Parts: sequence; structure tokens; C-alpha cells
Amino acid sequence: PMGRDNSPFSSIGESGILDRMARYQEFNSMEYTPEISSALDVVADETVGGDDRGKAFHIYSKNAQIKIALDELFYEVVNVEFNLRPWVRNLVKNGDFFFFHDVVPELGVVNVTPIPVSEVEREEGFDPNDPDAVRFKWITRGNTYLESWQVTHMRILGNDLFLPYGVSMLESSRRIWRTLTMLEDAMLVYRVVRAPDRRVFYIDISNVAPNDVAAYMEAAKATLRATSLTESQHGRQDQRNEPLSLVDDFFIPTRGGETGTKIDTLAGATNSTAIDDVEYMQKKMFAALKVPKPYLNYDENTGAKATLAQEDVRLSRTIGIYQKIILAELNKLAMIHLFAKGCDGEDLTDFELKLSNPSTVALQQRLEIW
Repeated sequence: PMGRDNSPFSSIGESGILDRMARYQEFNSMEYTPEISSALDVVADETVGGDDRGKAFHIYSKNAQIKIALDELFYEVVNVEFNLRPWVRNLVKNGDFFFFHDVVPELGVVNVTPIPVSEVEREEGFDPNDPDAVRFKWITRGNTYLESWQVTHMRILGNDLFLPYGVSMLESSRRIWRTLTMLEDAMLVYRVVRAPDRRVFYIDISNVAPNDVAAYMEAAKATLRATSLTESQHGRQDQRNEPLSLVDDFFIPTRGGETGTKIDTLAGATNSTAIDDVEYMQKKMFAALKVPKPYLNYDENTGAKATLAQEDVRLSRTIGIYQKIILAELNKLAMIHLFAKGCDGEDLTDFELKLSNPSTVALQQRLEIW
């Protein structure tokens, strides 16, 4: 048997390493990275992209009554042309998406309410007489249990380590994102601290007694670094000393052969343009996101148009998987709606739902094969 309870990694999940809430919180933090946010937008746009008439969702049925009922469900109640895009974005970001639907006999589904992924849990295997039974617990509503026909659960399957939940599109880039964030912070700190030029003041202390060197150096610092302020009302002058920091100048006492006060310039960082490590981790993150770089406005050495067209075809295959997941759950919602309205038998499946093809290049290749 397959499932999280039977997985050899179930102990890891129990220890909290694979805690759902921690993953969702990290996905929300990752969304503020421009590359990741753009990748989520591109996938959502491509998944629900319109055809030549600007229509993303299509309903086909030979039965006119079923066609009217489904048009009413998806275009008036669900409003797929408007709601599907943010739903898909949340689905690929978290790996799961839940929404609750009110079902009224003879009227069907009359309302749809999205549920945040952190507020609901999916339970399986609770009924020994029905191993396929599924129910959902709405935590923020007093741990209310919802039946399977009351909740639509879209999930991206692919790793049984996270069952019965899905796998986010960002899962493989979590560690890379953390490393990239640390590298960018270190790069920024290096530029702020090490990049500016600083001055080195060599103060001659030949005629100063050894016990008075410290006080003499402090007086020299105060003289060179003091800031004079003049009050506009009374005309009084005030001197305020600025404390030294990492980016301030150096004061070095000299004696003996190095007599004479002089000032030198200490050059700033010379390798501030070296960002090979940051670019390396950024490329790994692009590979984990599986979105071509030109789609994210990182168009460097794209090459021939054929290369970009091939990347478009590869992306369309990934988008096609997401479309199948979405359509499978929308088919379930449509059958619930038809059953509540009194349909039965073959009428419950006498329809077909489709999303527009995400890639015109892939469509052209298929037509050439035919």
C-alpha cells in the first residue's frame, strides 16, 4: 500500500521536518523574490491562456440541457474566466488548492468559496469499511468535517512523501532559494562595508610621552572628525563628535623613522563585480522552476528562435499536466452539479471540459505530424 503512513519517510514527517505550515510559510516568503513571482505568474497565465477568441475555458456537450446547466455553473457561479487564474497560481505555489461549494437539491452548486490551504486537512483511511473514503476537516470553523462532495481538492501529485497533499512547483527550489538569499545579503553587506574608499591618518607622536599617546590620539580624532553646528537663533557654535564606524577612517600613531604626519587613501574592495557564485545559484533556481529564462525577462544569449520555440514546447508539456489536474477536479464539480439537479446515468458524463492549448508552437508541430 502507498501513502504517507506507509512511507519509509513517515518518521521524518512526524518529527516536524516536513511540517505543512512551515512549507506554506516559506512559499509565501519565496513569492517576494522577483524570479519566483514571475515564474508563478507565467505558469498561471499559460495554464489559463485564451485562444484566438480570448476564451480560456470550453464546455462541449451534445445534450443542450446539460450544456445550459454547465454554462450556468462555470460562467455564473464559479466564474472560471476570472477566478481560475488566481486559483491556478495558488495551486502551483502551494501544491494544493481547496474550495468549498454549497450544493442545494434541484439547484445544484449555488456558491463556491476558496479555503486557505492552512485551514483545512484531508483525512483518508478513517473508515475501515471504505478504504477509499475521503473527508476534510475545516480547522478554523470549529474542526467541522466536510464530505468529499462538498470540497474540491486540487493537488499536484508526484511525491508520496507529501501524501495526501500535493507537491509545490517551488519545492525543489527551497534550498536553492535560501542559499541565494544568503549570497545576495552577503554581497550587499560586502559592498556597503568594503566598497567605499577610506583615509588612513598617520599622526606623528615623536614629542608625546608614551603615557599621553592615547589622549593625544583621541584629541586628534576629535579635531579631525568634529562637526561644527551653528544655531540660527542665538548664533552659538557647537561641536559634536561623530562616532567611528566600520566605514570611517583609520588613525595610526607613528614614531621613529616614520615621523611626520601624512594622509593616505585605503582603496575599497577590488572584486565587488565578482558575482559568479550568485549567478550560479540563480541558474540552478531557474532549472528548478522549469520556466525558460526568456519568459522571466532574463534574455541573455537566447540563441536562435528554434531554441526558444523548443523551450516553449517543453513548458507547454508541464502546463498540460497542470491543466489535466484542474480539469479532473472541475469534472467532479460538474458531475456533482448535474446529480443535484436530477441527472443520472450517462447524463452525468455526457460532457467534455477543456482548457485552451498553452503553446501555439506545440499545436503547429502536432498539425505538421498529422
